[in-house]
Amino acid sequence: MGEQFPGDKNIRVSDTERSAALAALGQFYAEGRLTMTETDDRCEAVADAKTRGDLNAIFTDLPNQEIVVVDRPEQTYTATEVSELHRKGARPRAGILGLTTVISITGTAALASSTALAPILLALIPIVFILLYVMKVGPTSWYAPTPRQLQRRRMAELREKEKLRDMELKAQRKERTHALTTRALDAAETAFNAKPWKRDK
Repeated sequence: MGEQFPGDKNIRVSDTERSAALAALGQFYAEGRLTMTETDDRCEAVADAKTRGDLNAIFTDLPNQEIVVVDRPEQTYTATEVSELHRKGARPRAGILGLTTVISITGTAALASSTALAPILLALIPIVFILLYVMKVGPTSWYAPTPRQLQRRRMAELREKEKLRDMELKAQRKERTHALTTRALDAAETAFNAKPWKRDK
């Protein structure tokens, strides 16, 4: 029985241990030990795991190798993941800033005839900009990817790789079938040409 996470089985797992387990499952998938569906199911089980015992149960039929969990103050991400998820997080911030701009300009125009303080509304634009882009006020997902976002992204990448691999395997099978058919036809033709009645003629 594999014990990837040694120690007290009743200790509750951390997000760092879950991330290490997901990385290990991705490695086992890359080695061909797990199918895409099995990897997906086990990743869900990792997300639901409460204790080290729960995590170890996910790896019982896989090679026994202790997973080294390195505690870090911050989650590390690849440059591609950070870039893509920052781009998605920028949309709500840009929307809020755009809406603030429209409201400020419209409010200034509407109140310009009634009060001299109307242009103060325009100050909302730089204030909101500083809050969103300098002080980074708002949900963490706007600025850094969450473990669940990363898991979904990695699973999507694995599914894409699985599709490409299936297409390659189908192409190889088709090529082999064609080669076998050609050989069988050649052998049949050779056998037919070697029949006695062919020589009698």
